[in-house]
Amino acid sequence: MLQIALWCIQDKPALRPSMKKVLLMLEGTVDIPDPPSPTSFLSTST
Repeated sequence: MLQIALWCIQDKPALRPSMKKVLLMLEGTVDIPDPPSPTSFLSTST
C-alpha cells in the first residue's frame, strides 16, 4: 500500500495513476512498479 501511496503523491499529475489503476493495484490485478525517486522534501527555501 505504501508504494501505491507514493505513486499517488507525485508532484507531477501526469505521473499519478488513475483511480481505476489504483483499484487494480490494490486488488492485485496490476503489478505495482517502483515509484520514481521522490524529490527532496527537506529542501525548503527560507
